[in-house]
Amino acid sequence: MSNDKIEVRFHPAGGTAKAPAGINLLEAAHLAEVTISTPCGGKGICGKCQVLVRSGAVSEATAAEKKLLTEEQLSSGVRLACQARALGDVEVEVTQQQVVVRKDLSEAMLREFELGPRVKRLELSLDPPALEDQRSDLLRLREGADLECCSCRALLSVLQKLPAVLRDGQFQVVVTMMDDLLVEVETLGEARDGLGAAVDIGTTTIVAYLMNLTTGKLEATSSSLNPQTVHGADIISRIEYARDEPGGLATLQAEVVGAINSLISSALADIGASIEQLYEVTVVGNTAMHHLLLGLDPQYIAQAPYIPVASQPLTVYASDLGINTHAGGQVFALPIVAGFVGADSVGVMTAADICKRGPTLALDIGTNGEVMVWSGERLLCASTAAGPAFEGAKINQGMYAAPGAISKVDLTDGDLQVSTIDDEPARGICGSALFDITAVLLETGALGINGRLAESDDGLPAGIAARMSGEGNDRKVLLADAEQAYDGQPVYLTQRDIREIQLAKGAVRAGVEILLEEAGISVDDLEGVLLAGAFGNHIRPESAVRMGILPRVPVAKIEGVGNAAGAGAVMALCSEQERVLACELAAVAEHIELASSSDFQAKFMEAMLFA
Repeated sequence: MSNDKIEVRFHPAGGTAKAPAGINLLEAAHLAEVTISTPCGGKGICGKCQVLVRSGAVSEATAAEKKLLTEEQLSSGVRLACQARALGDVEVEVTQQQVVVRKDLSEAMLREFELGPRVKRLELSLDPPALEDQRSDLLRLREGADLECCSCRALLSVLQKLPAVLRDGQFQVVVTMMDDLLVEVETLGEARDGLGAAVDIGTTTIVAYLMNLTTGKLEATSSSLNPQTVHGADIISRIEYARDEPGGLATLQAEVVGAINSLISSALADIGASIEQLYEVTVVGNTAMHHLLLGLDPQYIAQAPYIPVASQPLTVYASDLGINTHAGGQVFALPIVAGFVGADSVGVMTAADICKRGPTLALDIGTNGEVMVWSGERLLCASTAAGPAFEGAKINQGMYAAPGAISKVDLTDGDLQVSTIDDEPARGICGSALFDITAVLLETGALGINGRLAESDDGLPAGIAARMSGEGNDRKVLLADAEQAYDGQPVYLTQRDIREIQLAKGAVRAGVEILLEEAGISVDDLEGVLLAGAFGNHIRPESAVRMGILPRVPVAKIEGVGNAAGAGAVMALCSEQERVLACELAAVAEHIELASSSDFQAKFMEAMLFA
């Protein structure tokens, strides 16, 4: 590789990487801070990191590219970012659409809870000093706030400005405390409400909710793709990267911290607020995301007996992580249950106040499928390795939720009717549509309970039959033809895609069956089924039941609760009482390790059937 520096410019993002000639385009994108989704971690397997080389010399197409791209695509300049190398100055167009992060949270989605954040804001009217009252400024302030006089913890920066603020405000001031630590003092006329951020670190997406800690109001929401996706769509790929790559753990931590800082900055800008108003950040995420944020070695959670570095609730200074907050700002990480049942599951259980309900099944469906069952007496949790199929990875034309993604499929007059995000030409298939299309194909007989597409058109609706083509493992169903699709590239669901759907739904359903059995309750005993996560409000309950990821419960019992993990983080931020609840739930929850269950394999094989 030459040491000559070349420039790789990315459009439309505008980032530029200066690097030695021969650099991999994916590595160049990383240097330019341009995110390109690589579900396989850049191994040349998935074919999802397609870019368009506008101009400049690049390396010859590799065997992987010739396998995954058509001759027409290659001749037009389409390349895989993980395979192509820049030999000189290159202009690259990133054709991937921006992910639509469907994790909005409205105040209406939060159950009622008592506002009482750890960050306390106190308005004080103090007696001015006099010859007969020569108390120090700090002692005067602390006694006026009815705080323990023997405790004098305060940020040095606050002490340094304390005399001026007290006198400028004529001893009418507002102080901000975190426990017994004085973190801010302002004159009454200039005081601003304290803010906090609740952050949900998902394997695929990250979302930050900016909260007013005085009023409990949700001020702004900001979200993005998790930049760690360049190292793989699943958590095992990232754990391997942290373990095997020199500086890998530091890289992954820097990526997620950078994303959080960017999201918080964007949310603050939306309401015209300053970083000096941000005092605390609460975070949830699965066990791997939790460890990668904190810079904790995650390798031992990926191998038996699956031991995390820490499972207890943790409070650290934001500055130690590189997260931008007010001086003295802190980060609270909700506790982990065990193994891969992480703080996100604790957030879901907290948001639902699950132990105050009747017998309840809760599912957080994503790259990992977390299953929670409250029997009325016992709280059981498990994590199932659903894999990234429902996030679009391992699906031939699967994609994240982005403009042009097929998101819904209906059966209308004996034919498929597809809907895409933003009504744009179809580019691929996102997770919610996988549930719909599977249910429709089962309903029409185009898909058997064994997961095989019908080889014959006999008995199929004419519209469905016309969409079927290929034989055996090459059998497929046309979802969008060239006229309906982006760039004239038809979108299909293939027989191999259905196999991936079977594996993912089989793992989740097997986990459900084992937990219900362990809890000693039946499907009929369930009073409610909660669907959480990005899919929560977008999966059609009837599709989830028909394709079998959920047991056959009345649709009326199924409730989409949206980003309940994020809601739990919000509640822990805004209420010490809810924070205590989260810790109590994590402590009483019983972790069921599915890998050690003698019944799991049998139930998994049975659950793969679309019965």
